[in-house]
Amino acid sequence: MRGPVKLRLRFPATAANAPDHARLAVQVAREEYDMGLDFSPASLDALDSQIDGLREEGLTGEEAAEVLFVFGCYLGEVMVRGLGGRWTATARSPLRDVSPWPMVVVLPGGSAWDAIGKAYKRLELGDSEYLPGFYAAAARAGRGPGAAEGGP
Repeated sequence: MRGPVKLRLRFPATAANAPDHARLAVQVAREEYDMGLDFSPASLDALDSQIDGLREEGLTGEEAAEVLFVFGCYLGEVMVRGLGGRWTATARSPLRDVSPWPMVVVLPGGSAWDAIGKAYKRLELGDSEYLPGFYAAAARAGRGPGAAEGGP
């Protein structure tokens, strides 16, 4: 990475503009990392590898904040598109007392998923926070009535 990437994020960040932030992730992945993202679950492997690369460079969550935010929105948008979820204001979700982020993904079964927080956890904690595994857990939980999930 050439240094912290500066993005034109939309503020305030809301559930309504989460897809815009996800599109910024596609742009930054292409322009900064020569990586294609297509909103498929399979693309989460590439995203996971990129966050791991940021980790290997020694970047902190604060240093990579904008990139991690849009990458988290990308993860969430893959869940919205692939699992039939919807972006919801965190304050109106089961994660209101858990997540500091302004929006989370709620799946049809009612489970809530903190995709943005997961991107940060992946940087901070490494392999134990594997993004495709998060998606797979959400897919399993989305098949039936579910409780709130911060993620595995």
